[in-house]
Amino acid sequence: MTFPELRFKKLIAALCFLMAFSNQSFAQLEFSKWYFGYNSGLDFSTTPPTIVNSAPSGGSLDAAVICDPTGNMLFMVTAGTIYNSSFSPMANGSSLSNSLSSTQNCLVAKQPGSNSKYYIFTIVGGGVSTSPNAGFFYSIVDMSLAAGLGSVTVLNNTVCVPTCAKQVLVRHCNGKDVWIVIHEYNSNNFRSYLLTATGLNTVSPVVSSIGETIGGTGTSASNGYMAISPDSKKLASTTYSSSTTPYTGQGGVHLFDFDAATGIVSNSITLINQNRMGGVEFSPDGSKLYASKSPSISSGTGELYQWNVCANGSTAAILASQYSVTLPGYTPGTITRAINGKLYVSSVASGPVYSLSVINNPNLSGAAMNFSLNAQNLGTGHTGGLVTRPVNEYVRQAPIVFASTVNCQNVNFAPVLPTSLLGCSATPYPPGSYSWNFGDPASGSANTSTLTNPQHNYPVGTYTASLIMYNPCGNDTVNKIINISSPDPSITVSGQFTVCNGDRRPYTASGGNTYNWSNNGSGATVNLTPSVTTVYNVTTTTTAGCTGNKSFTIVVNPCVGLSGIESTVPARIYPNPFNDALMLDSSTDGDIEISTLEGRLIYKAKITEGQNQLNTSELSKGVYILKLSSKAGEWRGKVVKGE
Repeated sequence: MTFPELRFKKLIAALCFLMAFSNQSFAQLEFSKWYFGYNSGLDFSTTPPTIVNSAPSGGSLDAAVICDPTGNMLFMVTAGTIYNSSFSPMANGSSLSNSLSSTQNCLVAKQPGSNSKYYIFTIVGGGVSTSPNAGFFYSIVDMSLAAGLGSVTVLNNTVCVPTCAKQVLVRHCNGKDVWIVIHEYNSNNFRSYLLTATGLNTVSPVVSSIGETIGGTGTSASNGYMAISPDSKKLASTTYSSSTTPYTGQGGVHLFDFDAATGIVSNSITLINQNRMGGVEFSPDGSKLYASKSPSISSGTGELYQWNVCANGSTAAILASQYSVTLPGYTPGTITRAINGKLYVSSVASGPVYSLSVINNPNLSGAAMNFSLNAQNLGTGHTGGLVTRPVNEYVRQAPIVFASTVNCQNVNFAPVLPTSLLGCSATPYPPGSYSWNFGDPASGSANTSTLTNPQHNYPVGTYTASLIMYNPCGNDTVNKIINISSPDPSITVSGQFTVCNGDRRPYTASGGNTYNWSNNGSGATVNLTPSVTTVYNVTTTTTAGCTGNKSFTIVVNPCVGLSGIESTVPARIYPNPFNDALMLDSSTDGDIEISTLEGRLIYKAKITEGQNQLNTSELSKGVYILKLSSKAGEWRGKVVKGE
């Protein structure tokens, strides 16, 4: 194996990270500094990234840069040495076990529950069966020592042998612990080790037997890369073989499901059967997977592949989504996702390469990804490979917000998760896993809900609404202040609510700004002509977006007239029989009297020209004499009070 081939196998793997965890947000500046290759460096805390050529050269060995949440470097690992923030060797930081032959030979994670301790995971792979130092190791750095410059307290503890030259860190879904996933050599076993506040569990790893067997005498198939999706649900693995013979069972790109609660790897999908497959990375939203192929280190035609791993949730659809970019004379290597949302691609040509290629829109399909060849200048430094992002961004309690209509009494609630964390899922929490408390105990049973998108009607005031979301690892709670500064509009409607069939009457709404009626009318006043008893609705919306509604019923009677009233009466009196209201449309002003059949006066009122409504709710059921008096004369007739 030539030195350039070895250089490709490793491609300067790891941009290791400071895993300081916040329950509320990401500290992305932990991933902001990249130091790699031959004096190459990029600082992503600026836009565009700042070129840095001051770091010590790691050459073709892996490098890891550990920053604090504000982007200040804590230590760096390269060429088997751990350097402090002054780029001086850390106490006890020499002779770290790693190897040229290991593509992902170094990953770093902050120990859960600690403010100062970091685990460094290293692999000696690529021909591991013949190397006396082969295997999977961990070391520990304590940043509280040496006046904050750090010191190595544990060096090269052996965890497992033999091991393939790739590893990946995955957030546990409890938001605190971390899985370190490796692959055994001469086996199809994945091993998931859990790092907790008590340390690394080396005794009982989770073993998943799935996918291809990697290894064998005289092969370089142990090399390759692993990547985890931002939501921790998908794991991708590439297998590299330097053999010039056709693919014979080892190699390619493979996609798996990963359970962040149990550490189990499952559901193997082979995306492509090819040798010399190198870098692999997910898009920021987790929907796309990228992989590189380099048929030759010194020359030839490279390929950049893309798959839509969310394609309808179907294996056939995922395979059919394959898109590739052919790169004559270019040999792509490692693919790394930066905090700016772009993917950066190294070249593994035999000579110095002073730039990186860029996938500008990795969430988009096909040519829309906007691949730009050699777009990122590296100044006087050159690659010798590229950093590998060793951990996904997933946090169990993501920065969820309530999507709601704020300041209105009727509040619509909906939990919203940033799309960068959704992956292929519509929501990270299934229906039925929500528990809402609206902070309004006076509303009784209406104060809680288990719906995904509930509504609650508040009185004027200030309230603290809370949401508990349940998942396999426990629950997450988020709160939101709800301020109801003024009541929603209250609508009143005036008009005649008992009419005769065919009557056209005006109805006027008040209490709002704009009005929309259920008969498609608009404005404060509409004319309605119901033929049967009908329920109508009018809605108003304020400038603040708050709405008010009013429903009302118009009762339609046949209005056949009064029994025994002279046909010449200058009024229309209806209905007959009547209930609580008796309508009288008069052509003149006058008086109305209602008496019992025995002649006892029980009702008397003035009437005016036009429509009059008599409140007869106090009358008992029975037959009465109605007397109408006006300047035009006097008329009498019988009317009947019904139920």
